[in-house]
Amino acid sequence: MASVTAITCESLTCLRSDWNNAGDGRVVDFSAAFECGEFVGFCGEDGSGKGLLLNVIGLLEKADSGRLVLLGHDAADFSEEDTATFRNEACGFLFGHPYLLPSFTVAENVAMPLFRICGGGAVEARERTREVLEFAGIGDFETARTGKLDPVLRWRAAFARALVHDPRVLIAISPPDPDLLPLAKLAAAKYHLTVLWAGARTSVAPFADRIVEMKDGRAVVP
Repeated sequence: MASVTAITCESLTCLRSDWNNAGDGRVVDFSAAFECGEFVGFCGEDGSGKGLLLNVIGLLEKADSGRLVLLGHDAADFSEEDTATFRNEACGFLFGHPYLLPSFTVAENVAMPLFRICGGGAVEARERTREVLEFAGIGDFETARTGKLDPVLRWRAAFARALVHDPRVLIAISPPDPDLLPLAKLAAAKYHLTVLWAGARTSVAPFADRIVEMKDGRAVVP
């Protein structure tokens, strides 16, 4: 199958003071293209810019300059409302915390994007939720309250929620559970999903098709 470009970054620059309460964040003159079905690891020390870069690519932050084309759409053409709608439909996210509602069941947490974003019908939502729960290996916990689960199962639920609305891009910004990496690799192949994963090189490298090393906001050229 011929490769298809999912994301194109041209000279992206984004400078943020005290970004995420962790000091100045910077991405400087970043250019790259990422293909559908590709798993790309982003590595570097804390403050290297990898997290801010993925926030920009995922339309959570707006670049100060440069060009971002996501699934054939130039981000510069989006209004603020368009940006939020496109981000919610096209991207799935994992962060450093699973952000689940503890009093809700696993299925209720996972299905939320289908109703909030897609307005899906109950039957279709139930079928899709069961599909991604099985894929994440937690089909037996569908009715369990997430607050009662151990951390591994909570992260599996967060992973399933990130996939349930069939996004084209999965962006993971340093989730702490390395057991999600092989699942993400499988998702890239099964769903032709572009996976952009920021994390430690020792964890990410065995699963990544390539590594982007960041330092001082710039991609390190080998």
